[in-house]
Amino acid sequence: MKSKVIALSAVASAIIAILLTIGTYFEITDLFMLVTASIFVLLPLYYNSYKASVLAFLVGGIIAILCSGFNFALIYPAYYLFFGIYPIIKCWMTSKKVNNNLSIIIGLVWFVIVSIVCYFYYTLVLNGIFEGLPLWITDYIIYFVIVVAIVFFFIYNRFVVVIKANLDKYLSKIIK
Repeated sequence: MKSKVIALSAVASAIIAILLTIGTYFEITDLFMLVTASIFVLLPLYYNSYKASVLAFLVGGIIAILCSGFNFALIYPAYYLFFGIYPIIKCWMTSKKVNNNLSIIIGLVWFVIVSIVCYFYYTLVLNGIFEGLPLWITDYIIYFVIVVAIVFFFIYNRFVVVIKANLDKYLSKIIK
């Protein structure tokens, strides 16, 4: 890898670690920090270096776990199972000209499964409870999680495409 790619990957790892650590300590910001961290996973892809992007994804998450004192909050399974790696895979599928409908179906099924896993992780492992929710939601919580996951996925999928295009545009102005 070139030194520019390594430097960009290191910057991305540091920002990812900071964002995930903030999301761990301030749980109200965890979803926002997950989405924001997934932006910075895309930085090394400016040089089309998927290896550096995966490295930033892994190292940023590991540093965040270390900085949070091994506090395995909900943010880490969501980051490692979907939010950190999906933007890289989405850009790879786009560069390989995979059918857009196929990539959306794969991502959608993947995100619904991850959402259900995160729900069970939150309720069974972290002993989280949903107080104050209407009875019709708590009775059908799995279906509610699936519907919210489907809606959120389409928004997030479009977000990744727009962010990648904007990152490339702005990085081309900054990096010479």
